Amino acid sequence: MEEKELGQELGIIGQELGRLLDANDVAKILKISVKTVQKRVREGKLGCVQVTPKHRRFTRKQVQAFIEAQSTEVQIDRVTAKAVTSPQPKGGEEQRKAKSFEAQVTGSLVEELKALCR
Repeated sequence: MEEKELGQELGIIGQELGRLLDANDVAKILKISVKTVQKRVREGKLGCVQVTPKHRRFTRKQVQAFIEAQSTEVQIDRVTAKAVTSPQPKGGEEQRKAKSFEAQVTGSLVEELKALCR
């Protein structure tokens, strides 16, 4: 490899390394705790660059890959909503008519009593 190509390649790597995020940055981006970030790394769900045995760094691509892997489509159970139905009242039509008549009679009696008390 020529010196110029090597320099360009190292420049690209340097730019990428200059943009590495630490666990705090990733936690802020994902709105989770630092402990959860470390847990996701241990589970293999979140990729990282192991700088030292204790320190991990993350590229933006790794964080984006984690986000995409965790994203799901919203599932809709039903296309159309069912109409709400209620059971028919007990007693049938005759009982409803009797109750209606009873209400009318009671109403007229109350009116007569009010008229007498005036």
